[in-house]
Amino acid sequence: MFASQMIDSLLDPSDAWLGGPIVLGASLGRWAGLGVALVGGLLVGWAVGWPIRLVLHRVERRVPQIVWPEGFAAELTSPVRVLIAMLIARAAVDWLSFPEATGDVLRKICGVTITAAASLLGIRLLAGVRVYLRAVLTRQIMDASRVRSITTRVTVPIGILQFLVGLAGVALVCLQFQAVQHVGVSILASAGVAGVVLGLAAQRTVGNIFAGLQLAFAEPLRIGDTVVAEGEFGEVEEIGLTHVVLKVWDLHRLILPVSYFVEKPFQNWTKGSAEVIGTVLFYTDFTIPIGEVRAEFEKIIASTDLWDGKSKAFQVTNLTADKVELRALVSARDSGNLWELQCLIREQLLTWLQSRGQKYLPIRRVGTIVGSSDQDATSLGKNGIGVTGGLDDTNDAR
Repeated sequence: MFASQMIDSLLDPSDAWLGGPIVLGASLGRWAGLGVALVGGLLVGWAVGWPIRLVLHRVERRVPQIVWPEGFAAELTSPVRVLIAMLIARAAVDWLSFPEATGDVLRKICGVTITAAASLLGIRLLAGVRVYLRAVLTRQIMDASRVRSITTRVTVPIGILQFLVGLAGVALVCLQFQAVQHVGVSILASAGVAGVVLGLAAQRTVGNIFAGLQLAFAEPLRIGDTVVAEGEFGEVEEIGLTHVVLKVWDLHRLILPVSYFVEKPFQNWTKGSAEVIGTVLFYTDFTIPIGEVRAEFEKIIASTDLWDGKSKAFQVTNLTADKVELRALVSARDSGNLWELQCLIREQLLTWLQSRGQKYLPIRRVGTIVGSSDQDATSLGKNGIGVTGGLDDTNDAR
């Protein structure tokens, strides 16, 4: 009988245990009860977050390709704890019969916190879905181009969904304040000019969002692609809602609006395949033995794995008055290997030419006419027949 009366007393919010001095418009006992409810809610939230962490670890074991961001489990469970704690606190405010003014403020605080925590939870859940889908969909795919395609199609739409969830959360928070509600109603009622101004202000942002969707599904550009934009050669590191980040070869970042890749031309070196072809140009004297240089070129590319074994050529591509232009053409698996291969060919062929002295280097010859006066020779030089520079070889002219 006594125990039953004690329980009824504790469960009755009008009982004296909720009394005490008045603090911030409510009795100290009610504040204590709210504090107990809040702490209890945090404990319940922690208990609910524990199985969530177990599920994440189990998924990671089943799909080894999944690499959760550092601290992702804590980031995902912290909004859960706050959400559950606020829901319990919100119920406690009604049950403890707070005075109307104080109760309204507490309900407002709980409502804002619940909305914010739910929005944050939704954003982080979508981040987990992005990591999971990217790992599962690319698990058995060996083609790097296909992997980049899937990564882009998963990352960009989920990024847009995260933005919309955050935007909805901000809107719901604002709508819980009476002043903001009046402002919103007045703006909607005014229509006309206000609508046009807001539409023009948001035009570029909305255009970038649709451009991002176009990049995700039309795929002129994908995360991991090697591109040339604004004269910079780099790799697509991130495609956001409004911008694309390129990691340039010297590791600085070039940030361009998404609409740039829809409206302006750019080079995509890995659109169909990462394989590329490049050239190396040499300028030599007419006495160069083409067969020997070609044999040295074949020897160089055969000794390195930078060449993919598909395309090669060594040709005389131009003849001028004083030099021969030689072009070495090679292919590689990607742009990085091509650059290394071009530098290797350039260095080793230069070393080969230098080892044979200066006779194969470009020579600009000066000739003299036997029996001519010094004045005639001088005038010939001024007219362009005797041009100095390089090595003199008067025997050929004679």
